[in-house]
Amino acid sequence: MKIRNLFLNPFLDFKERSLFLVGIVGFLLSSYLVYLSGEQFNGFMHFYHPEEAVSLLAVLKVHLYMVLAPFILFYVMGIILNNKTRIIDVLNVMLIAPFPLYLMLLLSKLINQDKFTNEIDKALKNGDHTLSSIDKGQMILFGVFGILALFLLFYQFYLLVKGMNVAVNNKKIWISILFVALYFMLDLGIQFYF
Repeated sequence: MKIRNLFLNPFLDFKERSLFLVGIVGFLLSSYLVYLSGEQFNGFMHFYHPEEAVSLLAVLKVHLYMVLAPFILFYVMGIILNNKTRIIDVLNVMLIAPFPLYLMLLLSKLINQDKFTNEIDKALKNGDHTLSSIDKGQMILFGVFGILALFLLFYQFYLLVKGMNVAVNNKKIWISILFVALYFMLDLGIQFYF
């Protein structure tokens, strides 16, 4: 197995038990990272900073919803598309596909995105619309981070589509587009609940 296959389609090259174990470990570690960052999940692709500190249990609970909601939707859809769709395959997709999001959160905390955002906000409030008071090196770093974040978001959808295509044995492009559209719609709907 080539390393490249790990990133292109891990759902083909790894056994479901291995994917499940990695997914559970990723779920727990990312929940802990979200807890440490003081953030909370607000949909499948983003976080927010609540006014009051949240407990690790609260983060785990919301994160569990963020896995179970798309799991249920995609499993039902999988059964409609192919009655041989297995629960473990869809569950693994919902556990593995958000890994790029977790990496994005980790990187944003490592480069202190909140501090940079506050500096820009302060500069704009002080009338510095050219952002001349902001360090140019820092602006370049965050520009690169923004491009990387877009790539990671795209990669999350790539993993979702690849995984669901394997789970339901799909080869039709319109069904892949449907997976993405349903994920977006469910994400939008769930933001109003949390």
